[in-house]
Amino acid sequence: MFKNFYNKFRRITSNQVYFPEIDGIRFVAIILVVLFHAHGYFQGKTDIKVPGDQLAWGIDSFLSKGDRGVELFFVLSGFILCMPFAHHYINAGKKIMLKKYYMRRVTRLEPPYILAITGIFILQVLMHVNSGRFTMTQQLQHYFASLTYTHGLIYHSVPIITVVTWSLEIEIQFYLLAPLLFKTLQLPMLQRRILLIAGILGIVTLQHFYMPQFLVFTIYRLIQYFMVGILLADFYVSGSLAELFNRKFIVPVFVAILACICLLPFKSYLALQLAFPLMIGVFYYMIMKNNAIKKVFSYKFVPIIGGMCYSIYLLHYTIISIFGRFTMKFKLTDQYLPNLFLQLAVLSILALAISSVFYLLIERPFMDQKWTNKLMKKEDIKHEETNMQS
Repeated sequence: MFKNFYNKFRRITSNQVYFPEIDGIRFVAIILVVLFHAHGYFQGKTDIKVPGDQLAWGIDSFLSKGDRGVELFFVLSGFILCMPFAHHYINAGKKIMLKKYYMRRVTRLEPPYILAITGIFILQVLMHVNSGRFTMTQQLQHYFASLTYTHGLIYHSVPIITVVTWSLEIEIQFYLLAPLLFKTLQLPMLQRRILLIAGILGIVTLQHFYMPQFLVFTIYRLIQYFMVGILLADFYVSGSLAELFNRKFIVPVFVAILACICLLPFKSYLALQLAFPLMIGVFYYMIMKNNAIKKVFSYKFVPIIGGMCYSIYLLHYTIISIFGRFTMKFKLTDQYLPNLFLQLAVLSILALAISSVFYLLIERPFMDQKWTNKLMKKEDIKHEETNMQS
């Protein structure tokens, strides 16, 4: 029974090779982001004061850092996009046709994105969400800016349709730049790795001292994470340190690194800012190369939820905003933590449930890289049937 359910929800991959641990990584990233926004909504709407005890402070501190899930996504994006290029440059694999590379991005990601953004925009207009701040003309301008991934470039602020799409605009900028960055893998192993690591540390240092507002919503602010993804693809394809990372002592080290990723104040100190992207890369390599850790990240529902991350990411903020106004009316006690946990549970479940429907009906069909050919074939059949009837 679970196998049928699993196959129905499992992500469709372009090369028919599926690695559940990759979706397990996506699970961690998307859960962090959902909890971050649910926590933020609760904090903004509740009239219950945060208690001063250490437990409440620790939980609040952890949840407030959930936006790091976005950086986790960026590293994974760099890794996944780079993999076929890494096989080509390092192992003399099949050459990647850029036209096919870009068409795959368009046919896979654009239809769900357009439908989600348009649906949210219509819903906001009907509910008068932004009518107090913007005229209808201005709302349409913001809508088209989000639709074309240019909102950050034009307005230098988060999108008004749904704030989460700022990161997708960064993704698009990376897609355009990626083939050029991937060419670093043509260099000898030591040279390319030194170049990538130096580039990561150099750009983080530059960002620390120079971050003008007009560059905040560009790839300049986050390119180091994609570069870590490229470095990770290099290590993965080369098989470097694979045996070492499969040792038993890696498991407690993995737990320690996960705790650091979730809890350390990386934005406060340059040394931590330099370490953070590389730490994510090591964290991912442990998952990919350690059999015990890989098994955990491949377990049943974990990759299923992770596989739906794009749908969840597109919709969860809107779902939380719509249903939160109703769920906030319910209180368990007058205490902060019980009500926080209630809202986190209810809003997260609603976000996952509604997003899963969107995933099955909208996103998943577009994962099939042959969907355009199938659609054209259906149109041809309909055209022939019409001609026969006439």
